[in-house]
Amino acid sequence: MTFDQIAIVGLLLFMFVVYALDRFPAEHVAAAGLTAAFALGLVPVADVFSGFSSPAVMTVVEILLIVSVLSQTHAIEKLADRIVGRAGSQAAVLAVVCGCGAFVSVFMNNIGALALMFPVALSVCARLQMPAAKMLMPLSFATLLGGTCSLTGTPANLVVNQWKISETGGGFGYFTLGTVGLPITIAGLIWLVLAAPRLFRHVRHVPAVAERGPSVFFVEVRIPAGSALIGASLVDIERGHEAKIHDVLRSGAHVFARREKIELMAGDILIVECTLETLEGMQSQRLLDPTSGGDERIEAVVMPDSTILGSRIGALESFAERGLSVVALASRRRRIEGQFSDLQIGVGDVLVLAGDPAALREAAEEAELLPLSARPAKHVPADAYRSISIFILGVTATALGLAPPEIAFGGVVIVMALLGSLRLRPALRDVNWTIVILLACMIPLGAAVQETGAARVIANSLMAALPWADPFAVTTMMLVLAAALTVFVDNVSTAAVLSPVAAGISTRAGVPIEPLLVAVAIGTSLDFLSPFGHHNNAVVMGAAGYRFRDFPKLGFPLLLLCMAVALAILRFFWL
Repeated sequence: MTFDQIAIVGLLLFMFVVYALDRFPAEHVAAAGLTAAFALGLVPVADVFSGFSSPAVMTVVEILLIVSVLSQTHAIEKLADRIVGRAGSQAAVLAVVCGCGAFVSVFMNNIGALALMFPVALSVCARLQMPAAKMLMPLSFATLLGGTCSLTGTPANLVVNQWKISETGGGFGYFTLGTVGLPITIAGLIWLVLAAPRLFRHVRHVPAVAERGPSVFFVEVRIPAGSALIGASLVDIERGHEAKIHDVLRSGAHVFARREKIELMAGDILIVECTLETLEGMQSQRLLDPTSGGDERIEAVVMPDSTILGSRIGALESFAERGLSVVALASRRRRIEGQFSDLQIGVGDVLVLAGDPAALREAAEEAELLPLSARPAKHVPADAYRSISIFILGVTATALGLAPPEIAFGGVVIVMALLGSLRLRPALRDVNWTIVILLACMIPLGAAVQETGAARVIANSLMAALPWADPFAVTTMMLVLAAALTVFVDNVSTAAVLSPVAAGISTRAGVPIEPLLVAVAIGTSLDFLSPFGHHNNAVVMGAAGYRFRDFPKLGFPLLLLCMAVALAILRFFWL
């Protein structure tokens, strides 16, 4: 391998490791990787910003703008609300909600689809006294399945389509991926409806607020004078109460010693991991005092486009200006570093905010937080159906080949803006730029894999590992590779790297490139094994309090089912 080939492969492997660690925002990692590639001469100066002018990126921006309009119509919520009202069982309700989530995800990115259906799911669970854990993970998986059915279902599909254009001169049709995506979506939904109620059958409905959110939070508390905990060791406290003490601060300094040797004193600050019920019980007994509080409390999920994503609790100036405080944090990061104010906020985390009720609502809306409360479907505005009709026209134009996606949806954006349904300035401000920047940075890096010849080398190595060059075996390998990689890395990066590899394998094995690219597109959406690979899984993990092992329990059989169906369709209709 040449220096350039080794450098681009090494750089991408390093980026994948950083992605999997989930310690830095994905867009920061992608931008840093692109900068490093330019510095190493792997991406020429003319191509550094080529991703931002890519049709795939423009289409994503257009879809995000359209989603901002459709989400305000509340038409999907209203439809689901009516259907759920007529459903007779929890299984039927689950089928309706997941089916709606999959359907919406066909036409917009998976994150937007989940954001639309999330309040519906919470409202339904509250009304039917159904544990949120029985619905949120199936809903997340359903949106991932629906995204396999069209070009705009997920940005990764647009990346794959761009490689199809560069290799053959023409792209996939709008619903071409649906020839494989629709069967696996139907099969997947059947599995989710049948398996989820059984898997989570021991989860009980709790009518308190906590049933809609996670059970365990990190909190900061103080030992008050006269507390019965004074003089007790950390081990004794954890044995007597359902709580774990992560840190003790005394006079602003950390207390370091063996846990059984640390005896608490009045005024000590503790970082505790426990349920809200445990916390309230210990406070009512005057064992602990909160370090902050307010008139009212709400629980809210940090969404992927939240403005406070990546911030530390102590640096939330917009909350402090309104007199709000973060009382507790439920995070999938189980490690505590520093003080409570040093904890970093990630996608899917749940914050317990305290303060004035009006200020709480205002801050949650401004920060793009989703309150964990039952929210009934709102009244559908008069122009809602007009906006939906305009969007359907754009989809139709793309599906019939009358215009490429970036042109068709660009026209939808323009018409919506002219009719006043879309206010461009605030909509552009609220766009999820994380996805846009990630996609724009990964496209030049994917091209560098091809230009340096690294894709050819990787393709040759993979082909050498196969006992034969049968087209079905090659396609199976690409599907398995994409599904395995997307567990640790976002699907956009996976598609950007594997698409040129698929092109190299196509040339090396003499296999048509189309089924290989379809395998990449489908595989990058089969992210059911962990909460790390896709934002949707991270969101529902925080909101419903899932454990890591819950994902493979429901997701691994689903993954095998989807791969089997996908390979059968590819074998008999594409190869």
